[in-house]
Amino acid sequence: MNRHEVTPVRAGFWAVLTLGIFAWAPALYPGYWQSWEGFAPVFQSVTPTALASVATAPDLWRGAGSGAFLLAQPLLLLGATPTQAIQFTFIVAFILGGAGSYVWLADRLGDRGAGLAGLAYMLLPMTLATVYVRGSVSNALILALTPLALAGLASYTDRRSLVGAAVTVLSLLWMWRTQAGLALAVTLLLLIYALVVERNGLVALIVLAGGASGMVSLISLWSVTAPSTSFASHFIPLNTLIDAGAMIGDATSKAPYQIGFMVVTGGVFAVWGVFLRRQHIPPIVIRLLWFSLGATLAAVLLALSVSAPFWQASRADWLLTYPWQVLLVVAPLLVMPLSALPLALDELETPVYWAVLLALVVVASLPHLTPTYTQTTPPLRPLAIIGDNQVIVLDAQLTEAASPRAATLTVTWQTLQPLDFDYNVFFQALAGDVVVAQLDAQPLNAARPATDWQPGEVLQASYTLDLSAAPSGDQLTYYFGYYDWRDGRRLPVDGGINDKLVLHGK
Repeated sequence: MNRHEVTPVRAGFWAVLTLGIFAWAPALYPGYWQSWEGFAPVFQSVTPTALASVATAPDLWRGAGSGAFLLAQPLLLLGATPTQAIQFTFIVAFILGGAGSYVWLADRLGDRGAGLAGLAYMLLPMTLATVYVRGSVSNALILALTPLALAGLASYTDRRSLVGAAVTVLSLLWMWRTQAGLALAVTLLLLIYALVVERNGLVALIVLAGGASGMVSLISLWSVTAPSTSFASHFIPLNTLIDAGAMIGDATSKAPYQIGFMVVTGGVFAVWGVFLRRQHIPPIVIRLLWFSLGATLAAVLLALSVSAPFWQASRADWLLTYPWQVLLVVAPLLVMPLSALPLALDELETPVYWAVLLALVVVASLPHLTPTYTQTTPPLRPLAIIGDNQVIVLDAQLTEAASPRAATLTVTWQTLQPLDFDYNVFFQALAGDVVVAQLDAQPLNAARPATDWQPGEVLQASYTLDLSAAPSGDQLTYYFGYYDWRDGRRLPVDGGINDKLVLHGK
């Protein structure tokens, strides 16, 4: 036992719990934040299925599984709204990730180093962006469960704790049921970690048991895959990994894969300190430091375009939506060098300097804690999904006026993916099969073309038809949809079931 293992007050643990509020407090603000996935997780939580299918194509490896919405179910049963249930899931993910990081490193780095790790992990730019920029429940839970799995492995190594082994197995099983592609990558990383850092064959067997149980539980879904996305177009520029300026602005302009300046600079000083005091540092900490640096370097290389030949040759791109998601796999290892600072440089373990480190971590996270909110309350399920899961229609209110005779349709929608063309909308009134009035226009009356809409943005517009030429006394049917004005092709609705919304007058 070293001097870092016993402390009268678990200051680091309480720092994680209290200062970690900065990470999840925005999830409690009124409304829901504008994110890439929009309200899709909210809709999916209401009717959870083995693989998410609302506004997304079911995909075993890249899609969200039923485990992503497990935490939401008790709250829904207790009467919470679906939006509240998803917000609660994100909050729990933050807390589990921070607490797991603390438990994993407490025996190796001491209370204050582990507290720094837990807080830095919760406020890691890519952790915050996973929630407030991407709005990805599945990826947020992967970030929460990976440190828990590491904590279980460390506990089993140090104390032969069967509880620790169970935590690792259950965490891996939950990850596989949440997003299988990332879970496979995490399983491989933990297996290497067990052999290189813990150097324990039984620990490696625990990882294999958890990974195998998760894989076997999904056998019936192995054939469910979606067409490949534009994976190769999402390699990242190296400079944006630590450029804080890239995170300032609206949500869609923020880079969701940043490591952050604080983690990089703190890690550099930690490596320098460990090198100077290496004879006083426990061997397992040395191994953990080098493993963390090596895994981080490998992940960064895999996220850069230089790795394109590897992805093409290995065909591994079917596991992930974006190449930079490999950084999520090694996220707990990113903060490990920074958290080793109090151990590597004794002065930084004193209360004053340690408090400064915590403050710097919090301050560095502030530019990433400014999501854009919408006050729109989503329905229990989308009214329609237009295009290739590009636009969710949240509401369509039709009103008919008698004098002068007219019909007004007010449509509220949310964009999930940028549209590739400035489509027009059509609004038609039909008496039987005859079109008696119609309108073709830009969706927002040319104020903002469709290619300018941002993922997660909620928009609303009203369209009015002059029905003076319509036969009186007849009940009219109304069509609404999007079309390409160059050739008249309509965008599909609800996956191609239709090519328009159909509404009925009084």
